[in-house]
Amino acid sequence: MLRVIAGKYRGRKITTGKNLSARPTMSSVREAIFSILSSRKPIYNLNVLDLFCGSGSFSFEALSRGAKHAFMVDSDYYNLQLPKKTAEDFGITNDITLICCNANGLPRPISKCDIVFMDPPYNINLVNSTLDELAHSGWLNDNALIILEMRKNEGFECNKNFNIIVERTYGIAKIIFLSSLT
Repeated sequence: MLRVIAGKYRGRKITTGKNLSARPTMSSVREAIFSILSSRKPIYNLNVLDLFCGSGSFSFEALSRGAKHAFMVDSDYYNLQLPKKTAEDFGITNDITLICCNANGLPRPISKCDIVFMDPPYNINLVNSTLDELAHSGWLNDNALIILEMRKNEGFECNKNFNIIVERTYGIAKIIFLSSLT
């Protein structure tokens, strides 16, 4: 069972489902990510883009800690029903926007975002193509921070649009913080 770790929704359940076609990020990894994030870029009043959102655990953690709005993207319509239910349970449906599309084919930006969570399915090789799309999508504010989760043994070569600022490994997961060079 997933729960929000900190902030105004601390302890509240995040809806997950038996048929969720994603692996939720462990709470210890989420906590580590938000600890690093708090020292780099305070999240208060920022817009968040959550690519491959699944249950939306990153978005709800960010909203709980003061983010202004979360744009949750997933290509699976069923997956998007989970964050919709959680937002209804929390009474924050106006604080989220659900977008059903492939992360490599983002629609025109609704709003620029300051923080991007990117957690593609492991071993499917979506990281570089999604970063390329993101760099040219218009969704990023200047100095946006991208947080990438991938399997620790997956290769990653940072493209010319981003700069690696922090890299950590937690179990089988590798977390990479990237800054946008725009």
